[in-house]
Parts: sequence; structure tokens; C-alpha cells
Amino acid sequence: MAGCIYAARHEKREVDKLEKNKTILVLKNLTKEFPGVRAVSDASLEIKTGEVHSIVGGNGAGKSTLMKMLAGVYAYDTFAGTIELNGEKCEFKNILEAQKKGIAMIPQDLNMMEELSVAENLFLDKYPVKHGMVDYRTMYSETQRIIDEFGLHVSPQTKVKEIGIAQKQLIVIARAMYNDVKVLLLDEPTATLSDKECKILFQKVDEMKKKNIACIYISHRLEEVKEISDVITVMRDGEIVGTAPNVDMDEKRIVSLMVGRDVDEVYPEHDRTPEEVILSIKNVTIKDPRTENKLVVDHVSFDVRKGEILSLYGLVGAGRSETALAMLGAYNGAVTCEMELKGKPIRILSPSDAVKYKIGYLPEDRKRQGVVDIASVGHNITMSSLSELSRYSVLNHEKEREMIQDVIQRLAIKTPTPETLVRNMSGGNAQKCVLGRWIAANSEILILDEATQGIDVEAKTQIYHIMDELAKSGKAIIFISSDLSEVMGISDRILTMRHGKVVNITDGKRAQRNKILWEATVGNKEE
Repeated sequence: MAGCIYAARHEKREVDKLEKNKTILVLKNLTKEFPGVRAVSDASLEIKTGEVHSIVGGNGAGKSTLMKMLAGVYAYDTFAGTIELNGEKCEFKNILEAQKKGIAMIPQDLNMMEELSVAENLFLDKYPVKHGMVDYRTMYSETQRIIDEFGLHVSPQTKVKEIGIAQKQLIVIARAMYNDVKVLLLDEPTATLSDKECKILFQKVDEMKKKNIACIYISHRLEEVKEISDVITVMRDGEIVGTAPNVDMDEKRIVSLMVGRDVDEVYPEHDRTPEEVILSIKNVTIKDPRTENKLVVDHVSFDVRKGEILSLYGLVGAGRSETALAMLGAYNGAVTCEMELKGKPIRILSPSDAVKYKIGYLPEDRKRQGVVDIASVGHNITMSSLSELSRYSVLNHEKEREMIQDVIQRLAIKTPTPETLVRNMSGGNAQKCVLGRWIAANSEILILDEATQGIDVEAKTQIYHIMDELAKSGKAIIFISSDLSEVMGISDRILTMRHGKVVNITDGKRAQRNKILWEATVGNKEE
């Protein structure tokens, strides 16, 4: 198995010789600036072997920028300050140089070769070789073993473009963890993972700790930060504002440091009164293009009421996002979907048809399907409202500016100006631009797929309250989420899905966490 990246598991690895709790990585006065923005200011940290050092902070706090400096995404001559690994000064020109030294990063926005297979992505740049040729037999068998370890139900030969974003995330994590690494950087690794997949990830991180590998962990989910961390650092506005052992950092202190003040209740009170049914979905059925006689979504039917937040909950692969895409005419495959809007049959063949019916959609995959990252914040907000902002094909710029400013203030989007390109913004602020687009378009029905993914505690709270305000104003919201806590905190009703079917619909005020988890994982007696 010469050349195999996993052969190292059966040999004495260099990282095994690292002493536990020894300082391995030192950051001194790191400062990174973009046009008009100082993303990181004078950041200094020490990271030890065999520990999980979590970095938390609001969107735009500088967490991801700091990681990109460490990982070689930003070359050493584009920022000030120094990085030392095992006492040696590092001047990485690119990601490959950092990886050769033992620093690997799992980024928030995944970079994968969509046309290549799962196996080829796992072994990227390190294909096993036999007689001068790629040893596909070894590569596929090793990939299958890793897939089994991570609980992934895909084939090694499956192209990456054919699998879901959560499965892609686990593949990227596997790729990084099975290379020879000294410091592993994880940027929002659980954003798209189910509870079960999170447990697998945490087990793998624990394995890394036992090998004395240092892990730097970024997450907005404070409960998992508290569960997995040895040390917690808080960043705000590009600066490090506090570092302490986990035992000395309770959630109240973390949030206070993150936002610079106390935060009110996260979820609004359940005092909404949903009205009449506005949208009826009947018999959504999607055939699996890869497996004959298998259904991705199996005759799913439900109603959503005016002034209601209806949450779709289930594990990854339950068919929630696929159901939404079928409703929007955006699923690429054999689909059956009957819909009635305000009691009248409608037919949606494309997302543009959905916009005409005042149905807005915030996609799970923000980077590929949501934002136009080469466009400005303002243009991302107004692109679905141009007809309302124009008269005789002439754009009313004053009205456009007012709309943009209203959305920026309402969603607390952190941007120097409305002209800032979305590609220069944090992931959470980019997400808020997409939500702002449909608020600006005055959509009557909002389908929000993982709307709080990668968003900090304060911004999540703002979005929950905005959703509450929208529902109270008569909007109907279909909320898809893998976070059961927020589903229970915000929903009027919870629709639980499993294996493409509706298991149950529960009143949000009477929902029981254990019962919903049971339904999502085991199902019910009728199945």
C-alpha cells in the first residue's frame, strides 16, 4: 500500500512523539487588513499539543481570517505579525506549504472537486500508486473503510456533486484527519451535521487529542464548544478579548465577551396566532436517480398557515431540503408535486415561478446557491425586487438605497458600505444578505433552509425575532433546521421527517425533545 495516506495509521508517526501540553503553535501580534476593514488586530495566542482550543465570536469577529493566516490561505507577506510552529518561524506562501509543515484546515466554505469521486477527493494529491499507476483498488477499499468509520452511506465511486453538503463536510473532515497533521483547524465543522454525525466528529477529535495533535475549533454552537474544549478564546471586532480554560468560561461570560453586553432571551415567546391555510403541499415524490425503485421523498403532504412558523426537522438524508427544492421546481430529477396557493392550484416549474408567487427561498448551500459573491451587499439584497424599484425600466436609485439601508439596519448586517462585495464578508453576514433579499421582496411565504447556519449567537437571536415579527405580520415560514433546540424554540408546529417520509406533525408548544428525536431516528409504530 505504498503511497497510501492511511498507511501512517499502522506505523509510528512523527506526531505521536509530541509531548502532551507542550506549546506547539505561537501567534504573535497578527494583523490583517482588507480595503476599509481591519479584520484581525494584534492577535496573540499560544496553542498546546493534545488540546482543543476553541475560538468563538460574532460574525466579522476575525475568527476565519485568523485561521486562514495560519493555514496559508493568506500568504505571510499579506499580513503583519509572526507564526511559530515548534519554535520555528513560519512564512507560508500557500496552503500546500502549511500542510507540509503539519497545519491542515477544514474551511467553513468547502472546496471540493465536484466532478471527482468521493475516493479521489479523499486522496487528493496523495493517490496510492502501484507500478507507476494510480492504485484504484487500494484507494476504493481504503475509502470504503473511512466511509464506514464516519457512518457515510455513499459509494467511493460516487461523484461529489451527487451528494449532500453534510456528507461533503464529513469527507473534508476525513481527508484532513487522516493526513499527518500537527495542528488541525476546524472552522464551523458541525454547521450542516446532524446530532449523530456531530458525535462521530467529536469521537474523531478525541482520537486526535490522544495522539497529542492540537485542534483549533471554531463554532457558533456554544453547547458544543463547552462540550469539546479545553481552552476557549473569544474574539470581537478583530481583537482577542478573552482567553481562559473551559471550566472558567460559562456561556453567560462567553456571550458577554462576544457582544460586549448582556443578551436578551434568545427565542421570542410563543404568542403567535396562525390563521388560515395559505399553502397546501400534496404528494411530493422524488425518485432517486441513482437507485431504481427508491424514493428520496415519498408522498410528503402538509399545509402551512398564514402567520405560522412550520419547521421541517430530521436527520441528514431525511428529504427536507429535497422537498423544498421540489416545491420550487429546482430539483433535478423525476418529481411529482401538487400545490395550492390560497386554495387555488398552482404549478411551479422553476425558482423564477416561485418568485412570481411571492415565495422566497434561502438555500442550505449559501456559497453555491444563495449569494452572488462578486456583487455588492446592496445588489444581493435588491436583485429580486428590481421590478418593484423600477418604472418604465428605469431604476429608482433613491428608493433602492432606502430599501438597502432598511434591510442592513434591520438584520444588523456588518458592512462598511452597501457597495462592499459579499465575497469580502463573513459567512454569517452573507447569509443575512440572502434573508434580506426576500424580506425586501415582501415574500408572503419564506422557505428558510438552515437559515442560522454559521451565524453567531446575537445574530441568531435577531433572526429568530425577525422570523417572529414576519409571522406576526402574516407571513408563512417553512423553517428547515438540523438544530432541534432552535426548532423547538421557534416553531408553531414541527414536521418530523425520516427516510423521505413524514413521521409526525407536532404542536410546537407541546413538543417533547426525546419524542421528536425518537421519531427522527427510529420512526413510529406505523412504519
